[in-house]
Amino acid sequence: MTNLKLFVYILTCFALFGCATKKENIINFSPDQESIRELSSGSVIGYTQNETSLWLGIPYAQAPINELRWKAPRDVTPWNQIYDATSFGQACTQIGSTFGDPTAVVGSVHGSEDCLYLNIFAPKEIATNEKLPVMFWIHGGSNTIGTSSLYDPSVLASSQRVIVVSINYRLGMFGWFLHPSMITMSVTPEDKSGNYGTLDQIAALKWVKKNIAEFGGDNNNITIFGESAGGHNVYALMFSPLADGLFHKAISQSGSTKTSNLNETINYFDDPIAPGNKNSSKEVVNQLLIADEKVLNRKDAVMMQNKMSDANVYDYLKNQTKEQIIQTYYDNLDNKDYMHHVISDGYVLPGKGMDFANTEKLKDIPIIMGTNRDEMKLFLAFDPEFTSQRFSLTFIKNQDFYDVSSEYGSMGWKVAAVDKPATELVELGNRNVFGYRFDWDEEPNIFLMDFSQILGAAHAIEIPFVMGGLKLGGLEEYMFDEENIVAAKKLSESMMSYWSEFAYGGNPNKGRNDDQLKWNAWGNDEKEDKFIILDTPSDGGLRMDSQASSYSSLVEQLLLDPRIPNDEMRCEFLQKALDSNWIIDNKILNSGFCNGFN
Repeated sequence: MTNLKLFVYILTCFALFGCATKKENIINFSPDQESIRELSSGSVIGYTQNETSLWLGIPYAQAPINELRWKAPRDVTPWNQIYDATSFGQACTQIGSTFGDPTAVVGSVHGSEDCLYLNIFAPKEIATNEKLPVMFWIHGGSNTIGTSSLYDPSVLASSQRVIVVSINYRLGMFGWFLHPSMITMSVTPEDKSGNYGTLDQIAALKWVKKNIAEFGGDNNNITIFGESAGGHNVYALMFSPLADGLFHKAISQSGSTKTSNLNETINYFDDPIAPGNKNSSKEVVNQLLIADEKVLNRKDAVMMQNKMSDANVYDYLKNQTKEQIIQTYYDNLDNKDYMHHVISDGYVLPGKGMDFANTEKLKDIPIIMGTNRDEMKLFLAFDPEFTSQRFSLTFIKNQDFYDVSSEYGSMGWKVAAVDKPATELVELGNRNVFGYRFDWDEEPNIFLMDFSQILGAAHAIEIPFVMGGLKLGGLEEYMFDEENIVAAKKLSESMMSYWSEFAYGGNPNKGRNDDQLKWNAWGNDEKEDKFIILDTPSDGGLRMDSQASSYSSLVEQLLLDPRIPNDEMRCEFLQKALDSNWIIDNKILNSGFCNGFN
């Protein structure tokens, strides 16, 4: 199986058996005259569905096409007629996959470069002088796939009386890409940054700041929240000086703190001084030159690229079609490194990366950060080392091996994304850090497959609970049945209540109705509460926990775990846990214990 085919297969099944996931019917809604709003760029009209008012596909910046490809977003061009905001804008350019966009043809080059649109969900009835908290959703998908239309926060907006904004932003090579020629041929530091997807999110926040009052939102009470790559982007916005003042609280769900530095982003992978990634910008140009049959091999491509002027390389890149760029990139992709991290360019993001321990401004930002107990099971489910696929069904080869692999990978994720940054923020002086672990694992048995074992509390499973509709592009068909739906809805109500109460006041506390378990802030003392566990009563219910982990405690646990039969396997687990895309600290590996097995 080629790299591209394997990558597409993983993404296609990313929603668990997405190959069998139904495509939702597209429903056209009639515009509602009462929904007309006057914005800075012109008038828009939306529609009402049940208890929610919706405005979909509103442009927040100019289309980043032609001369604006790989440029910071420009202010949207005003319009004269009433803009019909009753359908989603196009997804941003990506490889087609069921999880990225259920309307896509799997494996195709899907979406458009003209994709900078946002959507607004609001309670149907809002008093004239009412100002509701704003929750700004950033979708996940490794910063390479996904679209805002996959998520429906209508229940969250209407039941919790918040305004929810969801956005599209440039993905993959169109969102995070920086070649030396682009630096030379650009004028502004934003255009030279390579962080175009991050700049899109900042542009959308500026749009919200300017216009959200027209929809009943409070532009002085904005909470950014996102999952996976969206959680990664939440962290990036917290660190970006360009986003200062554009939001007031943050929620990172299964996020990442890893960034790519300029050397990794730009240089040849065999640079003797500062090697780049295997898919750095210079390597991508090599790949394009070979695909265009301008050269025969990488050696010739390097020679040709080194002789080209910056102007010639820049024009060459801009004149490539989106199909050429996407196809060439994925044909040469290292399957283990398809995540596009933000770039530590020194302007949009600090050159030192995301350093929670030494960033003074972070002590003033209330934040929720959490992960799911079984994050890694979503990925292991399609790894042939752990499972077999027969007749479109997934079977675990060795349940113990599967569980322990997921456990250490998921624990490592939690250390990197929650325990370490939370501890550092508290030590910095932030008293409004709230951690969680999502433990719900009550999926049913379907077609001889026990989804509670295959998935459990896997990556992304918490999203339907946060959004409130218990829907996620068809994945819900494998999550809920008559036996678990009542308890699942109750847990969803609790989570929405916590999330919205945090949006209102910066503390989830006891939820909006003051009737939930009190969610305590991350304690500084070893015995103090650290995070809340989110689960149904049959598995222990909502409860606080004080057992935060560190890299050292993770290694100690590995060394003593009787389920792991030998030291070679211990080191294999350690390498996978500490050297994954989600974890930035692998100093433990330098202890020497694993030298004989590396």
